[in-house]
Amino acid sequence: MKIGMKALSLVCGVLVLSVVVVGQRPVAPALNSNPGAKYTAYVNFTGFNFNGNWGGTGRAPGNVPAYTLDADATSFSTAEINNIKETWARISQKYIGFNINVTTVDPAPAGLTDAQRQTWYDNTPFLTHAMIGGTYDWYGAAGGVSYVGVAAAATLSGGMRTNWTFPVNGSGTSPSGCTAACAHEIGHHLGLGHQRDESNGAAYSTNGGASGNGSYAPLMGTTYNSQRGTWRQGGTTGTWTNANDVAVLQANPGMGPLLDSGWGHTRETASIMPVNNDGTINTALSKGWIMPKASTGYSAVGESSYTTDWFKFGSLGGNVSLTAHDGTSFLQNGVADPGATMRSVLRIFSSTGALVGTAIEDATTLKRTWSGNLAFGEYYAQVASYGNYTSAREPNAHYFNMGGYFLSGSGLAPVPEPATLIGLAAGLGALARRRRSKK
Repeated sequence: MKIGMKALSLVCGVLVLSVVVVGQRPVAPALNSNPGAKYTAYVNFTGFNFNGNWGGTGRAPGNVPAYTLDADATSFSTAEINNIKETWARISQKYIGFNINVTTVDPAPAGLTDAQRQTWYDNTPFLTHAMIGGTYDWYGAAGGVSYVGVAAAATLSGGMRTNWTFPVNGSGTSPSGCTAACAHEIGHHLGLGHQRDESNGAAYSTNGGASGNGSYAPLMGTTYNSQRGTWRQGGTTGTWTNANDVAVLQANPGMGPLLDSGWGHTRETASIMPVNNDGTINTALSKGWIMPKASTGYSAVGESSYTTDWFKFGSLGGNVSLTAHDGTSFLQNGVADPGATMRSVLRIFSSTGALVGTAIEDATTLKRTWSGNLAFGEYYAQVASYGNYTSAREPNAHYFNMGGYFLSGSGLAPVPEPATLIGLAAGLGALARRRRSKK
């Protein structure tokens, strides 16, 4: 849910915050997706006391308790900590590649009262304060609520730089539900409106309630049921047009270009695959993200509209297996975080650029694997975007397949220098002769 920019001109009330003694609050794990970024999205799970008139709406949130599963808002249980970490990772995936740090660390100076913190948030540009906790009873039935286009404003009043996600009776307490609401509300702060259903004009597209493997719905619609909640390039229906979400996000002042994960983007500039001594891929180092190209106007349509990442690796002769995993791996090395926005394509090429094979997509649609016997030599792996997903229900709208991935695999060798290749070949030949002589 949103409150539009037009409402800002109607806000004339003065926020009055009373000082209330707040009980003990839990401490959230300190998590950051992109420290030093221009924009900060502070996701607050620890509670917030706001007894004023929020944004001139005439509604007062009051003392909003911390996120809780057990009705004890004074401490976080192990289950609550795990949910907080997963929710943060899911939200971070939505904004990876943008100049945004999704964090659970309060950026406000230490020692401030909640009233002082709110004043600080309202007077700190390039910030969104996203509160996850409590009920929608003070506002009205919704998963969350937010003002639109306020993140970059120099100064605000009335707490407009704070948005709200209601886990008790709105989004639900699950990480997927909290993410569906919170990432949506952060999007509003960054200027995004709703993605309407282009088949019937409903205010929130659910892509027909699509669910299960391979399902999509727009983040700025409703994504509680879909496997992938992604940004969308909308179409025009009747008198209204759905936005290109990525283009709108990029238009925020100071956002800058989409970030580059640092890998080579062509076969000629391919990066060296990080390979461990046992021939497995170092999953801690093989992380990246695929983004739409600015030269296409951030189009969702077609693989060529996105960057590709290229890796060079070696084979000593034998079976090689490589897998592209969709999603970041913030929480555990080598394990994809839930809530992937990326849908990848993985191809293997010879040293001369001939296509060796294309990885097969798993039934989950969350990873692709190629396995085969490779002769001794050098090879390349290309990670690309699936392109766009288009629903038959809303054929003029295109879903971005962009975001984080990482690679895993076995049977690989570091890329050797030419002289080393000769030595390795000679060594392998001698080893084979020794083995034969023992028979």
